Amino acid sequence: MTLFREYLKSSEVQKVLHTRPGQKGFSLVELVVVIAVLAILSAVAIPNFITVQSKAQISAVKNGIVNGIKECVVAYLDDPGTTPLFVNVQAFTGEYTGYGVAAAAGQTDCFGAVATSTNGALPTFTIEYDELTGGVTKTCAAGKKAGKGTPLTCTAVKGGYIW
Repeated sequence: MTLFREYLKSSEVQKVLHTRPGQKGFSLVELVVVIAVLAILSAVAIPNFITVQSKAQISAVKNGIVNGIKECVVAYLDDPGTTPLFVNVQAFTGEYTGYGVAAAAGQTDCFGAVATSTNGALPTFTIEYDELTGGVTKTCAAGKKAGKGTPLTCTAVKGGYIW
């Protein structure tokens, strides 16, 4: 019996015995404050995620059409007597979320490509390679605002746009 009394006198047991039923857990005010903070954070973060997703789509299609032009040039250099066709370039026929890729300016060869936004919210990119001079022309047309983030535009430089 003395062992049980000693146990009841310990500070940990006394703390548990003196705790009232309503003293455990969080109060309603604390829970409301946490929910409000989470709502504010999500209101700030979601538009940023939309912009990041759009920028990833832009990067994917820009890399794809540049790789397509490179693939076309390599095919042309392998056999200069024939002009590679747009439909035979694997990089142009890939899946690009939010974009459609086609031959530039009604061409059938693969020395020019245009990536057009499927919903009009993303910028349109065009790249053309001049096989005679070896020059490359890149153009860009700005898209609409994506979500609540910053507008997805092209970077203006003297004489046009860069991407």
